[in-house]
Amino acid sequence: MGGRGWQQRLDALPRSRPPGCCCGPGRPTRTLEQWKRNGFGPWAAIEKQTGRWAGRIGLDELPDWPGPHKVEVGWELHREFWGRGLATEGGRAGVRYGFETVGLERIISATMATNAASRRVMEKCGLRFQGELPMAGTVVAWYAIDRADWQDARQPAVPGRTCRRLTRAPGNPS
Repeated sequence: MGGRGWQQRLDALPRSRPPGCCCGPGRPTRTLEQWKRNGFGPWAAIEKQTGRWAGRIGLDELPDWPGPHKVEVGWELHREFWGRGLATEGGRAGVRYGFETVGLERIISATMATNAASRRVMEKCGLRFQGELPMAGTVVAWYAIDRADWQDARQPAVPGRTCRRLTRAPGNPS
């Protein structure tokens, strides 16, 4: 498929980030350059049953991010694919790939502060709220996870060991 077709599909994705943050013209070129430079970048999200292009998910370098850690796990899916768990599945795979394969120490994720759905996906992927920042004329909520916290969360519970995360509230059997 030619570059023009990919650009049209990318341009049709709903935006959860402020303009100028990471989206817009030149994104396919920037993505390819990122893969060549870093050995990672966003993945194409393809619906298994039909082979249709659903969007993009995975690691993305944010060169203009104000902090020292500039690799984000993110997702941009066509609206018809929302609510199916694809962002969570892909986001978790991106976090795992970032820590296990790329060797990152910290992964961030950012969205417009009003995007409750993406914020919930970030939490499901193990990222924790860090704060809000003004960016490109809007407010961005950002989350992060460190390699050590991710590894701790993946460890099976050991009797007698104090767990850092509860899977349910005390006294709540469900």
